[in-house]
Amino acid sequence: MDYAALLFDPAYTIFGAEAVLTLADTAGTEVPVTVIDKTAGLPIGPNVEIGTVVPGAMLRAAELTSSGHNRDDLDEAVIAFNGNTWRIASHHPKPVPTGESNGEFVLILELANG
Repeated sequence: MDYAALLFDPAYTIFGAEAVLTLADTAGTEVPVTVIDKTAGLPIGPNVEIGTVVPGAMLRAAELTSSGHNRDDLDEAVIAFNGNTWRIASHHPKPVPTGESNGEFVLILELANG
């Protein structure tokens, strides 16, 4: 199954927000990406019924790798979209059955100046 064509392409076309990912490298590399805004809250924790809700975003793994970067580049990075700038506090993969590289990254965010 082609998850990119069947699931992610339509979802990111309809719900996606243009973003700029600024890496924590010495050059402050800026990478244009598309994210799905989940800043209203993502449930996290072992039990989502009573879990903590935190701001977040979804990023396609394939988009990150096509720009020549990998998940380690998300460490200490900053991302700006929809008028706010966020520090990526943590991230984890959300793989699909065909593998992590075809899935998404869940970005847990904190306001960069908040």
